[in-house]
Amino acid sequence: MTLLRGLATITEDDPASFIAPDLLLSFWRPFEADDEPDEEQGYYFSSVLLARPGYYDTPAEAAARLRAVGHQEP
Repeated sequence: MTLLRGLATITEDDPASFIAPDLLLSFWRPFEADDEPDEEQGYYFSSVLLARPGYYDTPAEAAARLRAVGHQEP
């Protein structure tokens, strides 16, 4: 996470989840690791979202993005 903080703004929904909206990247785990060394849960992320630009676009925004780069709408 330290490396990512140097590349993009990182937001935290809770101590166990991190989101880099500028990169369309997020990491999620059910809870944060505790001080119990034998317990592996919480040390690893359970889900990762990696999306391409336009993932959150509405249909109108997607059409405008395609027009801007010269693609024809279907």
